[in-house]
Amino acid sequence: MKAPLRQQHEGKELRAQRYKKWLKSLNKSRPSGSVPVVIQMTPISGKTATLLSEREIEVLQLVSFGYTTEQIAEELFLSSHTITNHRKNMLARSRCANLAELVRVAIQEDLLH
Repeated sequence: MKAPLRQQHEGKELRAQRYKKWLKSLNKSRPSGSVPVVIQMTPISGKTATLLSEREIEVLQLVSFGYTTEQIAEELFLSSHTITNHRKNMLARSRCANLAELVRVAIQEDLLH
């Protein structure tokens, strides 16, 4: 594999591992005998994350991991104002009401794993 493709593949594997770890942690924190957490994906009409730029998808991935605006800015070597603008632009382009909905749409469209 070429270097950029390898990095992209490794990034997807890392995201998938983090997602599985996160889901396990949700289930571990529940009382024994309770129903496990299952995230059900139902279509959301008129909403899409496919129009987002690569940088916006990077920002959204970090949002999905629970990073704050300041942490994302530090991670991507950008200003917090730039991250705030990315968040606003992502919501406007996707027609989502909030970032939680946008993360859900992005997962449904296989943009986040």
